Amino acid sequence: MNNESLNLNDVLKNIEVWVEQVAEFQRSVLQHKQLHVLTKAYDTDFVTNADLKSEEILVQGIRDKYPEHSILTEEQGLLEAHSDFQWVIDPIDGTTNFIHGFPVYSISIALQINGITKVGLVYAPLLAMKFYAIKGQGAYLNGKRILVSKTSELGHGLLATGFPGAGSEEQYNLAYFNRMISKVAGIRRTGSAALDLCFVAASFFDGYWEFNLNEWDLCAGALIAEEAGGRLLRTKVEEHSLVICSNERMIDVLHSSLLELEHR
Repeated sequence: MNNESLNLNDVLKNIEVWVEQVAEFQRSVLQHKQLHVLTKAYDTDFVTNADLKSEEILVQGIRDKYPEHSILTEEQGLLEAHSDFQWVIDPIDGTTNFIHGFPVYSISIALQINGITKVGLVYAPLLAMKFYAIKGQGAYLNGKRILVSKTSELGHGLLATGFPGAGSEEQYNLAYFNRMISKVAGIRRTGSAALDLCFVAASFFDGYWEFNLNEWDLCAGALIAEEAGGRLLRTKVEEHSLVICSNERMIDVLHSSLLELEHR
C-alpha cells in the first residue's frame, strides 16, 4: 500500500470502530469488577488485564485492516513490519485513574506515515469525550471544531503537568511545579498526558508541560493540539526530555519561565 492509496478519513472511521469496541470492554470490566492489577518496573507502575486486552483489540483491528503496517504499543513495544506506516497506541493512558474508577483516562491511537503523524484520536469513554484530528484538517471534539485558547499572560493561565508514579525515580518535575505555581492562575494534574494535550487543544487548559513522556503518551494528543492551533516544543533538560504545549501567544513565555531554573 502506498501513501496515495490510504484514505485518511477511512482510517479515522476504522479507529472510531476499534476504540468503541475497546471502550465497551473497559466499561464492562469496571461494571463487573473484573479488574486484575499487576505491576511492571516498580510498585506503582501498574498494568491491568484491561490494558492488555484493550491493546490486543486495537492491534487485532489494525492487523485485520492494515496487515503490512508496523505498530508501536505501550505493553508490547514495537511490532515491526518494516513499513512507512506506523501505528502508535496506548490502550489506557491513566491506568491508575482507571483502577480507581476515576473517569479521567483515555484510549490514544495515532497513525504515522514516514515518521509524520497524520491521524490521531484520543477517547475518554467515561467522560464521553472523543478528540480527533487529521493533519491539515483541524481538530475536533465530538464533531465540533476546537481551538486553543487566546490567553497571552502567564499569570492568567491555567496549566497542566504530570508526575511519574511514586517509586519510579526522583520527582524531577517538583522543582518546576513549585516555581510555576506562583506564576500562574492554577496548575492541574489529570494523570493522562494524552488528555492534557487535548484539553489544551480545546482551550480548557492554556498550557501543559511534562518530563520524560513516551511516544505513545503524546503522539495522538500532539497532533490534535497542533491542529487546534497549538504549538508543541520538545527539548532536553540535562538527561530529561521535556514537552511543552500552549498557544502561539504564550508558548515562548511558558518555555522561558520553565527554563529559568536552568539559568539561575
